Amino acid sequence: SYEGYLAAAIVLFFIGFFGFFLNLFVIILMCKERQLWTPLNVILFNLVCSDFSVSILGNPFTLASSIAHTWIFGPTMCVVYGFFMSLLGITSITTLTVLSFERYVMVSRPFHKRQLTCRGAGFTVVGIWVYSLALTTPPLFGWSDYVSEAANISCSVNWQEQTLSTTTYIAFLFIFGLVIPVIVITFSYVNIIRTMRENSMRLCRVSKAEGRVTRMIAVMIAAFLIAWTPYAILALLIQFGDPNSVSPAMGVVPALVAKSSICYNPLIYVGLNTQF
Repeated sequence: SYEGYLAAAIVLFFIGFFGFFLNLFVIILMCKERQLWTPLNVILFNLVCSDFSVSILGNPFTLASSIAHTWIFGPTMCVVYGFFMSLLGITSITTLTVLSFERYVMVSRPFHKRQLTCRGAGFTVVGIWVYSLALTTPPLFGWSDYVSEAANISCSVNWQEQTLSTTTYIAFLFIFGLVIPVIVITFSYVNIIRTMRENSMRLCRVSKAEGRVTRMIAVMIAAFLIAWTPYAILALLIQFGDPNSVSPAMGVVPALVAKSSICYNPLIYVGLNTQF
């Protein structure tokens, strides 16, 4: 309906506006303050840049399409948009997964000789992007494809068709892009809690600052999963259930909630990081 497209356009405008300026603020702040360039912050900077890229490469297209009530940029741009949004989404959750494991190593082995360095963090960021590319490029070469979704105002992986190609790729993407990261995140934080509870001496060895950083990343992970889980569940229901049972409105709302995740991280990062 006209009202539905208008509501989507308004929400997308605010997501794009706040996502752009909040992430830009963090980027400028980190570029100006050299003391902020710790190994952990190098990886966090990658997350901020990923969210910032969504605000400038993604939201303007969906906002314009919402106003026009349809995707107006053609099939080629639909593929390009779908690929980049998928790439940036996988990059975000992979970055959070790496951060959670880094926290586990830091808390469980605070005096380990092989602590993360800025050089190591740089290589880690490269590895995150290589992994994310490996998960999101297959549709460009024929294993599934990128098509319009969410009332035809956005584009993403083909969740609608139930062919062997689309089903196997979605299973692949779901396992390596969500299930495995969630397992690693759960393992990391369960063991962080267990380590601290089993040995009270750890509490003395882990500084208050490290504890705050660990909690900050936990909040980031929770916010990301809360934003993206409804979209992931909907995609699985469409792929493995009845696609016609999901109305356009039901498809748009989880997509908008997922897109809003770009606004949370800079707020959490600045609000809970005592370095700012």
